Amino acid sequence: MQTARLIQKTELSPEVSDFEFQIQEGRFSGLEAGAHIDVHLEDGLIRQYSIWNWSLDGRTLNVAVKREDTGRGGSLAMHALEEGAVVQIGGPRNHFKLQTGDRYVTLIAGGIGATPLVAMARELLNAGREFQVIYLVRSREHAAMDSKFRALGLNEWYRLHCSDDEGFMDMAEVMQGLPVDSDVYTCGPEPMLNAVLEAGTSMRGGTIHFERFAAASDVQHGAAEGFEIELASNGAVYQVGADDSILSVLQANGVPVEFGCSEGLCGSCIVDVVEGEVDHRDGILTPEEKAGSGFLCTCVSRAKGARLVLDL
Repeated sequence: MQTARLIQKTELSPEVSDFEFQIQEGRFSGLEAGAHIDVHLEDGLIRQYSIWNWSLDGRTLNVAVKREDTGRGGSLAMHALEEGAVVQIGGPRNHFKLQTGDRYVTLIAGGIGATPLVAMARELLNAGREFQVIYLVRSREHAAMDSKFRALGLNEWYRLHCSDDEGFMDMAEVMQGLPVDSDVYTCGPEPMLNAVLEAGTSMRGGTIHFERFAAASDVQHGAAEGFEIELASNGAVYQVGADDSILSVLQANGVPVEFGCSEGLCGSCIVDVVEGEVDHRDGILTPEEKAGSGFLCTCVSRAKGARLVLDL
């Protein structure tokens, strides 16, 4: 955990502001494209924001935050910060890494999901990689990160698509037109992500890498049921009710587990699973990682059966 001061706050659009934080002592480590930080706010709120820019000396970093007036309070608390405010910052951590290699890369950003992709575009440009950027927004007024992409000098490699003027983009056509074995990195609202993933069947090889705004539990799971968890270290068994999380039960029984977002988006609370089938409800593990049931996010994931044995 690092103490940082908000040294500059800049409005990028009617809903989005940029926040530049400066570390009080030392430097931030792990500053790379795709990484996010935990910002600790008032009333115990912890929110995750992707970094889109940072200084070479590691003393400052920038995150852009969209104000959600009907959200759960995190974005409102961020926008209430004034220059000079001091906050605690955890991380950075990265579950959305830009892979090395020579594959052609397409970055597809939706709304505020552009923040990690600005950093990726900069890295790809500096590495001399072949790539393109597609930035999807409702209107130019809401294209908060448009100026950041254009400042990179991407020219014909960059396309801003405004649905109010141009309609919805044909994702299948985009995917069909990609070179063989391309990589796609995408971040944005759930409907856009689903459109990209569905259109991915039109790709001629390659991989889609994505980052969600909401955990899978928010978008595709039904009602929860109770189950038991057992600690492999001492055999202790605890009941997890339908309205409980594994994390809350472990905390209530004095079992130390690190945590951050409590939404299945940051990966802080991942623990290994010794036995049992997992109902994964996070937004960060890959399909391959979920298929193995070797670990889970304790804040949102559950058991498919009657019991899970955890490596705790």
